[in-house]
Amino acid sequence: MKLLVAVFSFLCTSVLFSQGNIDSLHFNYLNTSLSITDTEQSLFWDRYEEMEQQKTEMITIQREMKKSLMYAFAKSDDAIKSIIQQIAELDLSKVRLKRDFIIDCVDILDAERAIKFSIYEKKFKKMAKVDNSK
Repeated sequence: MKLLVAVFSFLCTSVLFSQGNIDSLHFNYLNTSLSITDTEQSLFWDRYEEMEQQKTEMITIQREMKKSLMYAFAKSDDAIKSIIQQIAELDLSKVRLKRDFIIDCVDILDAERAIKFSIYEKKFKKMAKVDNSK
């Protein structure tokens, strides 16, 4: 039993450290790619974390709504339509959230780097996905 607890503890720690490493790489990659100055970093990363937190909350709510549709046979057609509409509204809210973040980045960074943010963000996620698949 002690061995099982030790192995589980090691695996949890490994996951935490690898996520921390990804976060650090993400931070450094965007800072370098976007040439974010020390002065800009605080504003940019505070706003980024705020956006990510709100997006995570929306995704969690959506996930619960989608789970509720798994038992759709117990719901009326109107209830199902309502849930689907709420899921779609959350999708639109996520798009607006990203739009607002990019607009804020124009003020924090400048227009060119704000536009490039999405490009570098996608590149980083693609690199991280490839790295995780190894």
